[in-house]
This record gives sequence, structure tokens and C-alpha cells, in this order.
Amino acid sequence: MINRILLPLDGSEFAEKVLPFALELGAKLNAEIKLLWVLHPLIVMSDYSDTSYRELVAQEEIEAKKYLGAQCEDLEKAGLTVNITLLEGRVADAIVDMACQEDVDLIMMSTHGRSGPKRWIHGSVATKVLQQAPCPVFLVGKQSDECQEA
Repeated sequence: MINRILLPLDGSEFAEKVLPFALELGAKLNAEIKLLWVLHPLIVMSDYSDTSYRELVAQEEIEAKKYLGAQCEDLEKAGLTVNITLLEGRVADAIVDMACQEDVDLIMMSTHGRSGPKRWIHGSVATKVLQQAPCPVFLVGKQSDECQEA
């Protein structure tokens, strides 16, 4: 039985492609939706002090809370139980850790569709989550809205 669905979001249009699927499945199963944002400000090798880094994290946290709050409202209007979590760290690791700690039954997320050098440099969060997740993972590709019915 699926009672808890973890939904990692990052504010991008690609990440939001999973929302309609989560809404429909969550409503049908009366599942709790756990929205997750992983704080990971861009770290550049430079003269940033710890104070500057903390300011970047604080700014991202403000934006993340505002964004997740709006998503939470929309899902709650549809009758779903929703909670919000912000974590700091490597994205894939944070998703898997939360899934383990919160006894999540399903992770639903979008892929960003990187290939070639971008994937080599950034890695694939979706691939890492698939390999390490303690539960099933539902992935929505970036072209899911381009598919047409025959």
C-alpha cells in the first residue's frame, strides 16, 4: 500500500511535470505527499567566506519555502495531506535519506533530461535515486507532455 509519497521539487518547470501525476495518484490512494527541496547553493571556488555562503543558503531557503508553500496550497485544495521539508546537501543523497527516514512508499520525480557532457559533469540525480532508493521510484521524463495518443 502506498501511504507516503516523496516529491522532490527544485522550482524548475521540469520538476513540476510530476505534479499532475502525484496529484492524481495521491488522491486515488489517499496518500500523504511529502514535498522536499534540497538546498544546494552554487559553490564556486573563490574568496567566499562562511558568512557569504550562509547568506546564499538563507536566500535559497526563503525562496524554497515560498515556492513549496504555494505548491502545498494547491495540493491541499485538491484534498491531499501535504508537508514540506527542506534539507541541505547533495540532492540524490538527501532524497534517499529522507525516503529511508520517513518510511516513504514511493518517490515521484522528474528527470531533467541531461545527456552527454552535462550529464557527465553533473551526474544524474534520477539515476542515483533509482540505484539507492529503498522504495519504488516513479520518473517523469522531460518529453512526457510531447507524447500524443495514437
